[in-house]
Amino acid sequence: MDKQQGCLYERFGGDQQVSELIDQFYYKVLFDKLLRDKFLKADMSRVRYQQKRFFSQMMGDKKTQYTGRDLIEVHRNLNISDQQFDKFKIHLKSIAQDMEVSVEDIEQLLEHVERHRNVIVFNK
Repeated sequence: MDKQQGCLYERFGGDQQVSELIDQFYYKVLFDKLLRDKFLKADMSRVRYQQKRFFSQMMGDKKTQYTGRDLIEVHRNLNISDQQFDKFKIHLKSIAQDMEVSVEDIEQLLEHVERHRNVIVFNK
């Protein structure tokens, strides 16, 4: 398939590449002093699974439906700051660059993520 065709999910490489992005992301997060405490008590297998589904749907995969809890409910009591959200995006960008995703597709991915800031960040 032409890299310029299809939705972001398809251009990104589909399920295997989204899985790789999320796995690498949480590897980095768990070693990041700013972010790791948000996940210390979490069931990381479940978090990864739900995040992969969420990202797949967000990136345009019509076959995948996120079935996890409401994003506000999940994040409300985590006290996530704008600085932490920004660091989240920095890790995503770095990993996507390492995966040789196009600049345009990385920008689109980060725009999709940014649209969710208001339901994730509660510590202004």
